[in-house]
Amino acid sequence: MKILLRYIYDKFLKKNRILWEMVVRIYYYSGYPIYIFCKMTKKPYVGSYLFSDQEAGRERLKITKLILKKIKKKKIKILELGVFCGQNTLSISRENLSVKVDHFCVDLFNAYEISDINNDFRYKKCNENLRNQNIYNLFSHNLKTIKKERGNIRFFVKKMSTRNFFVKNSKKFDLIIIDASHQFNFVYKDIISSKKILNNNGFIIGDDYEVESKNFSFSSLYKNKNSDLIYSKRFNKYYHPGVALAVKRIFKNLKSKNGLFCLQKKNKKFIDFFN
Repeated sequence: MKILLRYIYDKFLKKNRILWEMVVRIYYYSGYPIYIFCKMTKKPYVGSYLFSDQEAGRERLKITKLILKKIKKKKIKILELGVFCGQNTLSISRENLSVKVDHFCVDLFNAYEISDINNDFRYKKCNENLRNQNIYNLFSHNLKTIKKERGNIRFFVKKMSTRNFFVKNSKKFDLIIIDASHQFNFVYKDIISSKKILNNNGFIIGDDYEVESKNFSFSSLYKNKNSDLIYSKRFNKYYHPGVALAVKRIFKNLKSKNGLFCLQKKNKKFIDFFN
């Protein structure tokens, strides 16, 4: 059902601004009663309210889980850059892993500048909920529910920018998930810094890579490098130009699978895992 809704959303709703805004508002507030119930009963919440169900219909969480199972170690260190309400964090924690896990969660939980092209209800509401700490509070709530369920996972929450984290960090990781700022300069630095602290046979997963970078020229990506999300008539879908440009600058191109790119480090070389 979620896949069908995502398809309708991508193909039809976003092209009609008025209809799109109306549907999004209904979707957003419809999740509020369940959100309140989960908060009161101390259950995890991921749904329409606060737009916490960011991965609805994308099938990306399944890919992350599959890659996680390929890490054959007694103790795994995970670094997640950009956690929002903790949907991905929850998904990983629910895997039946017998090994110990140290999961580092890095996010500023701050509002960000909205470009004119993305000046709609969804972005405005996300910014409002970042400013008033609703998103951070839901992430904290979800994290508490995980701690009660799983005793083999330790969480380290770093409420800071990815840049500051990399400056202070001295650890290496087996899995790094990049889903923080989508502006080119930030994505570029996150990838470069992540490569330096990845263990051998470890993985880097990058989110919001909907269209492969080989399909764009440097100039077309560069002029939109600070836009969060733009529409491509050629591919009939929305994509993140900053992410595509960072991949193009560093790797020339990587394969995209459900909007993700994935690298595996083998003997100091970084291999396109989806190729």
